[in-house]
Amino acid sequence: MTNTTDPVRRYFLGVKALLWPRSGERLVPALSGILLAASFPPLHLLVLPFIGLVPFALWVQGLSPDAEGLRAAVRGSLVFGAMYFGLVFYWILIALIWFTWLAIPAFVGLMMMFVGLAALFGWALHRFLHTVRAPLWIALPIAWTAAEWFRAHWPSTLASSWLGLGTSLTGFPELIGFAEIVGARGVTLWLALVNGLVASLILDLRGRRGWGRKTLLILLVITVPMGWSLWRAETLQLREAGRVAVVQPNIPEHIKLDQRIAIDSTHASLSRLMQRIEPGSVDLVVMPEVTLPVFPKADVHSGFLAPIQNYARELGVPVLFGATGFTGDIYREFTPFNSAFVMEPSGLTDFQYDKRYLVPFVERVPLVPASWLTGLPYFGGFGVGSVWPLLEVDGSTYGVLICYESTYPEGARNYRLEGADLLLNITNDAWYGREPFYSRTTALWQHPAHLVMRAIENRMGVARSANTGISLYVDPVGRVHSQTNLFEPDVRIDNVLTTDEITFFTRFGDLAGNGAAFAAALLLLASLRFSRRPASLDPSEAQV
Repeated sequence: MTNTTDPVRRYFLGVKALLWPRSGERLVPALSGILLAASFPPLHLLVLPFIGLVPFALWVQGLSPDAEGLRAAVRGSLVFGAMYFGLVFYWILIALIWFTWLAIPAFVGLMMMFVGLAALFGWALHRFLHTVRAPLWIALPIAWTAAEWFRAHWPSTLASSWLGLGTSLTGFPELIGFAEIVGARGVTLWLALVNGLVASLILDLRGRRGWGRKTLLILLVITVPMGWSLWRAETLQLREAGRVAVVQPNIPEHIKLDQRIAIDSTHASLSRLMQRIEPGSVDLVVMPEVTLPVFPKADVHSGFLAPIQNYARELGVPVLFGATGFTGDIYREFTPFNSAFVMEPSGLTDFQYDKRYLVPFVERVPLVPASWLTGLPYFGGFGVGSVWPLLEVDGSTYGVLICYESTYPEGARNYRLEGADLLLNITNDAWYGREPFYSRTTALWQHPAHLVMRAIENRMGVARSANTGISLYVDPVGRVHSQTNLFEPDVRIDNVLTTDEITFFTRFGDLAGNGAAFAAALLLLASLRFSRRPASLDPSEAQV
C-alpha cells in the first residue's frame, strides 16, 4: 500500500531545506534587525539609524553571485525580517490578545507578509549587487526605500506606513528639517544612503583601497542636510493660529468596549476635566477618538450628547469629538464609520469627517467583504471615508486625522493643499497598553512620533488628543511640547503654531519614495536582462 504522506513529507523537507537559515545566515542579519528596531522611539538613539543596515549590507555583498548566494540572501533576510518586524510590531499581538483570540491569526498573517517583504528586499539587494553590479551605496538605499514604499502601497488595509526608517530621528526634529523637501521617505532614503556609504567605506578599508574621498563624502552627505535643517529651524517664521484645549479622559479599553459603562465613565471624567478650562480661554476644545461610543446623528442617541453641548455653551466655543458615523439604518443594515463631529453651543453641526485609512483587521479585514464580519467582535467592516473636510474656527482652518492616519503623509498633505492651517489628531491609544508599566508597549511612543514628520513635511502645527495619552502639541519645526503623561486624566491648553509656507513636499508629494520604487523596478528589469551576461553600473569596473 502506497504511503501518501511521503510526497507531502518530502515537499515540506524540500521547503525547509530551501528556506531554513543555515550556519552563517543567522547572526549578522539578526544583528541588523535588532539595531534597526532599537533606532525607534522611545529610545531615540541617534547613531543607530545611520549604521543599522551596515552589517546586513556587508553580509549580502559578501555572498556568492550565483544561485546559491541568492538563496542564502533570501534565507538571511527571513531572519532579518523576523527580528526587525517582530520587534517593531510585537505590540499588535499584545494589544489585541486581551480582547479576542483572532489576534493570533491576524498577527501571524501580518508577520508573514512583513517577513516576506524582507525576503523580497534581500533578494532584490543581492540581484542589484551581484547581477547588475550596482555599487552598494546605490543599491542599498534604492532597495530599502522601495521596500518601504511597497509596504505602504499594499492593497486594501494591508498597507502600512508605520515606522518608516526616517521616523527614527523624530527625537531630533531640528536635524531632519529637510523633510519639508523630500518627506519622511526621503529621510529614509538619506539614512539608507549613509548606511550604504559606511558599508562601502568598510569594504575599501578591508581591501586597503583609498578611503579619504569616501570619508569626506560621508561627512558631506550627513552634515549638509543637517546643517540646512538647523538653519531652517532658526529662520522659519512661525505664527499663532489658534488656542486649543486637548482633553484626555483616560478611559481604559476594556471599559470602552461596554457601551453603557463607557458612556457613564466618560461623562464622569469629562465633568471633572472640563472645569479646568476657563470660558474665553480657548478657541476650540478637542476630545479623543470615539469619545462616546454612540451614533451622534441617530435620534435615539441624541441624549448622550447633551453634556458635550453644555460644555460648548459654557465655554462659548466648538467641541470636536470622536464617535461613530453611519450610512443606512442602524436597526437593520448599516455601515459604521470611525468619525469626528463638531458640537457648537447651538447644537451638533453638519461637520463630519469619516476616517479614510483604517486599521488592518480591527476596523477592516483586508480583502474580505464587510458583510462576512458582522458576527466577529472587534474585527470590523467599517466604511472608508471619501473626503477631507475642513473645519473653520475664528479665522483658522483645521484638518482632522483619526488615530492611525497620522502615519500616512497623504492626509496631512491633502489638508495643507486644501488650505488647512493646523492639524488635529484624535486617537484612542488605550489599545497599546495598560496602566502598569510592564504592560505598556512601545507603540504608545511610536504612534505620536509620526506627527513630528507630518508637522515638518508641511510646516504646520499639530494638536493631539489621545484618550489615555500621549496628548501633545507639535510646532512646525517638529518640536513637541505640553505633552501629557500616560494613563492620567488631563487637559492641556496651548497656542498652536503654524506657518504660511507651502513646502516643496506639500506641492509635489513623495518624489523620493516614488523615485526609489521606479529605480528599483529599473534595476530589477536590468537584473533580468543581464542575468546571463553580467553587467556593471560601477564606473570603476567600466571597460575602456
